[in-house]
Formats: sequence, structure tokens, C-alpha cells
Amino acid sequence: MAKKKLVAVTACPTGIAHTFMAAKKIQSWAEKQGYEVKVETQGSDGVKNKLTAHDIASADAVVLAVDVPIMDMERFDNANPLQVRTQELIKHVDVLLPEAMKREKDKSTSGAVLPVQEKRSAYQVFIGHIMTGISYMLPVVVLGGLLMAVAKITGEFVDISGTPVETLDRLGFMTIKFMYPIFAAYLAYSIAGKPALVPAFIGGVMSDEVYKRFFGIEVWAPSGFFGAIAIGFLIGYLVRYLNDTIKVKSELTTLKTMLLVPLVSGVVMVLTMEYAINPFFGAVNMAMVKLFTEAGDAGRGIYSMVIAAGTAFDLGGPINKAAGSVALGLNGMGENFDLVARELGIVIPPIGVGIAALLDGKFRPRVFSREEQTVGKTSLMLGLIGISEGAIPFILKNPKMIPIMILGSIIGTQLAVVLNVWQSLPLPAVWGWFLSSDPVSYTISVIVGSSFIAIALLLCTKPQPKGSH
Repeated sequence: MAKKKLVAVTACPTGIAHTFMAAKKIQSWAEKQGYEVKVETQGSDGVKNKLTAHDIASADAVVLAVDVPIMDMERFDNANPLQVRTQELIKHVDVLLPEAMKREKDKSTSGAVLPVQEKRSAYQVFIGHIMTGISYMLPVVVLGGLLMAVAKITGEFVDISGTPVETLDRLGFMTIKFMYPIFAAYLAYSIAGKPALVPAFIGGVMSDEVYKRFFGIEVWAPSGFFGAIAIGFLIGYLVRYLNDTIKVKSELTTLKTMLLVPLVSGVVMVLTMEYAINPFFGAVNMAMVKLFTEAGDAGRGIYSMVIAAGTAFDLGGPINKAAGSVALGLNGMGENFDLVARELGIVIPPIGVGIAALLDGKFRPRVFSREEQTVGKTSLMLGLIGISEGAIPFILKNPKMIPIMILGSIIGTQLAVVLNVWQSLPLPAVWGWFLSSDPVSYTISVIVGSSFIAIALLLCTKPQPKGSH
């Protein structure tokens, strides 16, 4: 008797942690059941193990564990897939995959079977669109930061004025300034597809310094991250509405999509950005700058505490990304808005988990299984290269650990503020530590915050039963 076959696609906003964790869960579950399995990952390294039309047609069940729109979605139009978020699948794999196997395709029916999707709340839809925008924005920030880092490090040893290295520095800075246009464009794209890309991109340009510099505007405050969110949603839903409601003869479709929809959406975008979004969110941003700047060191401490807590809260999730985007947008608008809190909030939790794994069993009975120790050591390495998702398995197992992650990040960040450490480059990885104002104090802050998390994890986790090692 032929084995049953399960195929799946996994994709998360960053394409790093959840994508491969979900794939591993599916692979492991299917192999235990004796099923044939193939999982396509759409991650940061591109599409791997791509499902063919034959794979999908011959499968008994199809699972889409995705948080963002995936490539070639039309392949699954008649496949009756079970669609869930990656985090939900990781948490409830033993419930969801049996459900998927029960939902076999009706091969005797000639008509198309519509895909079955997990019902999503308005909040999940909202966050899903934002995370799509952020997933495309992150490579812009990373590349810009790396270009600037190469220039800054080189500049420590030689004069880079007038050299190609100085060009790298300027291009890196310019690249980062396009993070909000890219974010707004792909947020709108996730709602309405390609027709929304360009008008939302231009709206994103109008939300930040690029617009101010190009037009030589003197008195103006950027609407930043919140402005990019607003224009992305506005254009996305406007374009979708126009495409759905404007009915024309088939021979006039090109006129509609290439002239009418772009014209209406473009005009609405410019007027809304100029007279509503930029004035409102620009005023909000300036009020924040004024509040924290006038508060001096105390203001910087409070701001850093909020950003660190948000960054550590869900370890790469929507709150983490939102906090980081706010920090990136405010960076440079005032002396209290550097990136120390964002960078430390990213690295302290995974490094703390890694230290806990290294210390486990040294001073008291072991509290982690062998698998958890391996995951913890991997988390340490991921933390050193600026990826916080390595600590996710620990908070999935015990959500009560979230406050520990937050508190450790706040402790490390506040120590950095007290030690007067500054960091203006978006580089949380270990090589970025050396570009802070005080690399030694920066490293001490990482160690202190991470050590708190490690000790708290070891003390708050019950020892493993004897014989489980």
C-alpha cells in the first residue's frame, strides 16, 4: 500500500526562524506517522525544495504555514490546503496536521475545490499586512547598515575622504532612508497586489527625510513609521476598491489599470500625505522628540526602556519589529534617540538563553533536556549575529519566560544608558558592538542583561526528571 503524502510550504516575515522551525515540525511529525513528506521553505535564502505541480496533485494533504504572501500561490487553487500561521503550527502541530490529513482532496470531483483557510481576526489581518511590509524592509536596513559599517571600520584606520569607501558610507545612509518607501509599498502590495506598489512607495518617500531633502523643505517633521503604515493601508484598500468597483469592457482593462487607477490613487496619496498624514504624525513625532529631549538623561532612560521591552517582547514578532522601526525612524531626530535599546533588546534574550544552556547542570541539577541544551547553544550563536528568534522555543514552551526576557533587556539597556553608551548604526550583531561609542561598556551591558536572563531561567525552570538525560 502506498504511503500517504503530505506537502507543505512555510514562510515567515524574516524568513529565518519560524520558517525553518515550522518546516522541521512538519517533517518530524510526518516521518513519525510514516508518511511521505516534502516541505518547501520560502525563507531569507530564497525558495528551497520547491513543490512541483505533481507534488501538489499527488499529495493527500497540503499545509500552508505562512505569515506573508508566498510565491506562486495559484499552485494551490484546487488543493484544498489547510492554511495557518507558522507560530500556531509550531505550537499545535499534533492537532493541526491530523486535521490536514483528514481534509483530503476529493479526486472524484471534477469541479475546483476552494482553499480552506484558518479564519483570521481583523487584528491578525492588520498585523499580517504590516509584517509583510517589514519583511521586505529589513534587507534594506541590513544592507544599508553593513555598507556604513564597512566605511566606519575602515575610517578608524585610514582617511576615507574622497575614496570609494566614503561612497559606501553615503550609499549606506541613503539606502536606509528608503526603508519606509519599501515598507509602505509592500504593505500595500499585500493588500492589492502590484497596482498598489508605486503609489504607496511614493507615499513612503513622502513620510521621511528623502522628501524633505529633495524638495529643500526647512520646517517639516517626517511622519515616519506611522505615516508609512497609514499610507500603505490607505493605498492598498483604495486600489483594491477601485479595481473591484470600476467595471469596464475587456478591451478597456489596460486603460483602467494603467491610467485611471494609478491617477486616482496617486492624487489621493499626495493630497492625503500633504494635508493629513504628514501634519498629524509629524506633530506626534515632534512631540515625542520634545518630550524625551527636554527630559534629558531620564527621558533617554524611559525611551530606551520602552524600546527594549517592545523589542524583547515577542523575539522577532510584530511588536519587536514595530519597536525597532520606531527606533530607526526617530534615530537622528534628537540626541536621546540612538539605537542602543533596539540593538540590546535583540541580542540579550538569545544570548541569555545560550548562557543558561552552557551553565545548565554546573551548579544545580539539569533543568533542560538535551534537545533544549542544543537549541540554547544555537540561540547563543544566533544572538551573536543579531538574530533573536533562537530563544523562541523557550517562550513557546513556557510563556511565563517572556517577562524575564523583557526585564533582562531593560536591565542591560539601562546599564548602557548609565554608562553613556551610544550606537547610531542598525547593527545588533557582534561586529556592530565595536562601532558603539564605548565597545567595552556595550559588551558589559550585554553580559549583565544576558546573565540575568540565564540565572532567572535556571532558577525558574523545574529540574528534569531522573533518567531523562
